[in-house]
Amino acid sequence: MTQEDRDKSLIDSCLLHADEGGWEEFVRSYSRLIWSAIHKTFLAYSFVSSREDSEDVFNGIFLSLLDNDFKKLRQFSSRNSCTLSTWLTVVSINQTIDHIRKESRRTRVIVGELDKDGHQVPDRNPDIETILMQQQADTAVASAIASLSRSDREVYELLFTRNLHPDRAASALGISVTALYTRKHRLIEKIRQKMVSL
Repeated sequence: MTQEDRDKSLIDSCLLHADEGGWEEFVRSYSRLIWSAIHKTFLAYSFVSSREDSEDVFNGIFLSLLDNDFKKLRQFSSRNSCTLSTWLTVVSINQTIDHIRKESRRTRVIVGELDKDGHQVPDRNPDIETILMQQQADTAVASAIASLSRSDREVYELLFTRNLHPDRAASALGISVTALYTRKHRLIEKIRQKMVSL
């Protein structure tokens, strides 16, 4: 049995309530991955976290999967555009970022200089929320790209990573420029749909 088959069986046992131990097995199987994703995200955003922060996010992730009769898991099961481990990692990263954003709002102080009249001069540097929103968007794009097929990733690599001229990219792929543009537009739409589903 492949990992994909095992994941499907595990999700089915949760969704169909056929096995009371299904959810416990799901938690055991993915706790380490989720815990690791939380801490890597804290580290990536230089967020000084406590044990309580980690446990809040960790428990919140599993509660969100249970919420509304496994609504999120049902969405994954119906779309199944990437592996379960990749999807859970993205869910964990996004919820950890939400926690960081919430805590940053709570502890934010106004930083800036005073003008000659003693009035606060707005800090023109991007605030932490703006930075986090951009980094969250980058994470979503990266996850969407990772779930693409090999041929779609090849098109993405040539056009968006290496920035090849369409003529050269089409030649490298052995297709016409017209066909390349068709694949490019389909690729962009796939990425958009995958980001919406994350």
